[in-house]
Amino acid sequence: MIEQDKIEEIKRQTDIVDVIGKYVQLRKMGKNYRGLCPFHTEKNPSFYVNPEKGIYYCFGCMKGGNAINFLMEYEKLDFPDAIKRLANNIGIEIDTTKGLRYKELYEANDLACQFYAQCIVSEVGRRGREYLNRRKINLDRLKEFRLGYAPVSGGLVQFMRQKGVNFARLQQAGLVTSNRELFRDRLIFPIFSLSGRVIGFGGRGIDDNIHPKYLNSPETPIFKKGEGLYGLYQSKEHLRAKGDVLLVEGYFDLLSVYQHGFANMCAPLGTSLTEHQALLLSRFTRRVTILFDGDLSGIKAALRAIGLLIDAGVDVYVALLPENSDPDTFINTNGPQALEQLLEEASDFFHFYRGAVKADTVNKEVVLIKDLIQIIGRIKDPIRYDRYLKHAAHVFNIPVETIKREIDQNAPVPTPPVQTTKVSREEKLMAMILSGYEHFSLAKKYLTPEDFVDEGVKRLFNKLLKEDSFDIAELSGMVDEGLRGKLLSAIMRGEPVSKESLLDAIKNYRGQVSKKRIIKKKSEAVRRGDDITRQECDRALLALEREQLNISIEKAAEDEQPNGAKREAN
Repeated sequence: MIEQDKIEEIKRQTDIVDVIGKYVQLRKMGKNYRGLCPFHTEKNPSFYVNPEKGIYYCFGCMKGGNAINFLMEYEKLDFPDAIKRLANNIGIEIDTTKGLRYKELYEANDLACQFYAQCIVSEVGRRGREYLNRRKINLDRLKEFRLGYAPVSGGLVQFMRQKGVNFARLQQAGLVTSNRELFRDRLIFPIFSLSGRVIGFGGRGIDDNIHPKYLNSPETPIFKKGEGLYGLYQSKEHLRAKGDVLLVEGYFDLLSVYQHGFANMCAPLGTSLTEHQALLLSRFTRRVTILFDGDLSGIKAALRAIGLLIDAGVDVYVALLPENSDPDTFINTNGPQALEQLLEEASDFFHFYRGAVKADTVNKEVVLIKDLIQIIGRIKDPIRYDRYLKHAAHVFNIPVETIKREIDQNAPVPTPPVQTTKVSREEKLMAMILSGYEHFSLAKKYLTPEDFVDEGVKRLFNKLLKEDSFDIAELSGMVDEGLRGKLLSAIMRGEPVSKESLLDAIKNYRGQVSKKRIIKKKSEAVRRGDDITRQECDRALLALEREQLNISIEKAAEDEQPNGAKREAN
């Protein structure tokens, strides 16, 4: 276990904006930072980070917490490993043997990666090395990709058994199917998470008669092929520094170009680009240059990708390769300078789209124009939108007003804004108590669990009374997800909580709760004709008003007991 004081020190020194900013492109919005949520697909940012309170919250999917929660959720770490990651960031030494939530899966993948990497440099991997030589792939220039080879004869299961990994674990990691190793006689491309852990593999058959030619690991708890990008881990810092990314179709295209010095590269994982992948790219760069194959399928793939990337809010350019060429062939035939020149001449999506779609009849031209207008209508940046709107009007000799009408007619019905779940009075008060926890002695003095009607809030207050400290990261284990989301939402929206503002909130809440109880009791007495109880209730209401007026910061300090006095419930 890690010492509590060490954990507190790490949390105090951690800059949550810096931590989350490595995964999410954040922009300052007043006192908060805002970006696209990394936990669900969205086009309009609803993910906020508050550096003052050290918390994040998404108003779309209601995930939230502190830097520790973020790493646990995003990187699938458990608490000790998340703490260790933060400690490393700020140079604090800690020692823990606790691992990942999916520790066994990561370990199995890493060991498999070791096995495949050993094979490709040994005699058993000669076929793999010969194939790479024919494809002009230099292993020494691509060490960070940890390429490997799966032998025809297998051997992974035996290697894993020697390392203490059983067959069931290999099945969970997707490395075996039934009683057979998934990859045989294939080049192996390890796939990495953004933090550099091996989460899956791609395999390319050595012989063209092997089917399928390319094979990916099946999806597992740590690997979703529609959500990741090959090469992003190796390229992410280059993407941030350069401001753009070169998007290619496959493993060999990426490796062949990367080894010639083009370090800002990514590729989908054997599938067409997905919406999730486009949004992922938008968190690292504002410009994408598509470099797909020069054949018809490559052009069609580029056309499909354009719409997704525009929706993700990035500038899209397309570098057009010669017909029936691909990046791998082009750079090996013409050299890196020729590719550099090709990239410099890349056209924006508008000109590429217009040139790629053959419009040799009026009807086809109308379809082309409508397609382009539909894409332009999805551009969120007002300057870029206006630029392309006027450009389309000039190119096709159509009045701007006509294009605007077409866009307006075909605009999708706007999605209603995220409905914020109504937060009750007691939930708002609890959010203030948590946000201003350093003043919790006031809540202990003037409130009891019975003052809360909601069972979740009541249980939480009970737990707080029994604890010596509180951290927002602990909310997950203290309340259900619904209440947790409401509290985090209220905390994120709220202002900093001072002692005075918390006392005022407690006074108002306590007064309203007590008054409501007395009025209810009085109404029942009136209905029964019980004048004595009615008069007692009237006196209680007067006493309550006097008591409320007498509550102050000074009074609270005078009366406060070492352990926090508690009043009798009304």
